Amino acid sequence: MKADLNNAELDELDALLQQAPEPLDPLDVVSLDGYLCAVAVQPRIVAPADWLARALDTDGTRWPPAEMDDAWLGRVRGLIQRRFEALIRGLSEERIFDPVVSDTAASDSQDSAADAEPDVPPHSRALVYWASGFLYGAQVFESLIDHPDDAVHLAMSRILRHLPPENDEDRALVAELDRQQPLHSESEAIEDAVEAAVTLWDLTAQDRLTVRTVQREGAKVGRNDPCPCGSGKKFKQCHGKG
Repeated sequence: MKADLNNAELDELDALLQQAPEPLDPLDVVSLDGYLCAVAVQPRIVAPADWLARALDTDGTRWPPAEMDDAWLGRVRGLIQRRFEALIRGLSEERIFDPVVSDTAASDSQDSAADAEPDVPPHSRALVYWASGFLYGAQVFESLIDHPDDAVHLAMSRILRHLPPENDEDRALVAELDRQQPLHSESEAIEDAVEAAVTLWDLTAQDRLTVRTVQREGAKVGRNDPCPCGSGKKFKQCHGKG
């Protein structure tokens, strides 16, 4: 089992993403973490090559670039894969994980969530970019947004409540959530977002089990093959349990 990224490796990944070769426009490390969480809880397993491409090219049309630094790509891919595997473990086994969130205490930041989104309540500001990445992942891979279960959409709302509302419907939804589940601190907000993500994992688990043996061209996944979800485990130890 590969270890999760430590703080130094997260800083390294953030720097590497900022150094992405042209014309790529990758996610930053905080948005990336929310995006990976959205990928993990999708009702349909997303192939690692597909979710990596959209993490490194948010435009969706410039991957792969004509020229690529293989050393850069190898290191970035390795770090992102380890973080994704750790998120899968947190969601499925440990039932908790530490999301990568913005540092709202950094007073010298000119692009902090607090400054960029003044309408967001203080307890949500650390989660703005993480929730933005989650929304991006949900929009790119639409099976979560299209899910027929209202409980799925309620759990998503508990994460997306940390984004600035775009219309009156959003404001009404956030107001209702604030009435039913008020959040009073940043730590409470982070804890609730993590619980919502774990809930989403559970609610969509049966959907992933239904399609777990399907790969491109309809090939069956062997029990000792890598699980197509990208967790890094063998299929029999992951979505092939049971």
